[in-house]
Amino acid sequence: MMNIFDELLHRLGSKTRIRSLFKDIGMDEMERIINRLSEVLEEKNQEKEAEDLKRKEKLQSVEEIKKVMEAKGLSMSDLNLFQEMGKEGKRKRNVSKHNFEYQTASGDTVRWYGSTTGRLPKDFQDYLDRTNKKRIDCIVDDE
Repeated sequence: MMNIFDELLHRLGSKTRIRSLFKDIGMDEMERIINRLSEVLEEKNQEKEAEDLKRKEKLQSVEEIKKVMEAKGLSMSDLNLFQEMGKEGKRKRNVSKHNFEYQTASGDTVRWYGSTTGRLPKDFQDYLDRTNKKRIDCIVDDE
């Protein structure tokens, strides 16, 4: 089953089918339809020209950048090298991890290894809420 756009393209794809489609339409109405189609075509042409102009400007910018890089003795691999160096230079967060000990609601003692920030196991969070303790109060010495 064809959708309406496929059907329209099929009908407008042949002069014979166009004649059949417009056999009961007056000339004035046909001229209005043709004018609308011409306006749509003109809009599409303008959009294409604008895209072509943008593409040409980008290409020109790329060529200018290549010339500057060549004059400075740089290559794309040099740029990639600097990007990689930048990644290494980023400061990493200092997250301290500890052994925590807490009791579940059923009275079991549990040891959990984790950090002083971030999400907690549900039982641990429940324990902190019940006892009004802070995480740091539950740190046990590493054995």
